[in-house]
Amino acid sequence: MKKLLIASSLFIALFLVNQGSANSQALYFFVTNNTGVTLNNIYVTPAETGNWGNDILPNDLFENSTSVRVDIPADYGSTCAFDMKITDLAGNSITFTGMDACKLHTLILNADGTYSAVE
Repeated sequence: MKKLLIASSLFIALFLVNQGSANSQALYFFVTNNTGVTLNNIYVTPAETGNWGNDILPNDLFENSTSVRVDIPADYGSTCAFDMKITDLAGNSITFTGMDACKLHTLILNADGTYSAVE
């Protein structure tokens, strides 16, 4: 009985450690829209791939002068280097490459197509 209890305790401990490391891989940062227009999509991809995947914007629309938290899916792996594509309602898009999402806290999008990064 004692061996069963110890084995069960070890199994539960290993499960909790694995859950914690899986959750810690998920990255997130904040995006502030100072572009002067409403945005409607944010796509990210690991820098070494070309597939944009799904829109990760948490809302349908991203109004000017607002901020949102975006979460990079954990299944994108452990990389920190990401590319980002952002689209507006008129169908225009802009792409930023080689962003370090592991250090990024806030990405501020500017009206001239540039961005500022706050780590």
